[in-house]
Amino acid sequence: MKERRQAREEVLKSLYAKEMTGYNIAAIEDTIIDKSELTSELKIFGKNLFKQTVTHQDKIDEHIKRKSENWDFSRIALIDKIILRMAICEFFYLDDVPPKVSIAEAIEIAKKFSTDDSSSFVNGILDAVFHSNENKVK
Repeated sequence: MKERRQAREEVLKSLYAKEMTGYNIAAIEDTIIDKSELTSELKIFGKNLFKQTVTHQDKIDEHIKRKSENWDFSRIALIDKIILRMAICEFFYLDDVPPKVSIAEAIEIAKKFSTDDSSSFVNGILDAVFHSNENKVK
């Protein structure tokens, strides 16, 4: 759903703001998601993805670290980390998004917001996480 991509982009902005400011979830939701031009349904989806990603960030980061063995986690670009976190959150914590859709959306968002090489990096990590957890992913 192209509309959900717009919500994901607002979530990307929200997660980036959280990283950069440390503001609480409610303040960021109010400033970014609530003030966006998303429909109320998409705002609900965006807020859920945002909250779940923040809530489960440590567990999500462990998946990224395990699959990025040749990369120092602290050196992964922040935008790429956020995109990975969002997609992995969808794998494990959102029941209505098929994992292949999460991967495809993450790749497209990486193409738009990150470097030329980011989409293949994101694809590789997400594919590895998905395949190593197929029986756990919805």
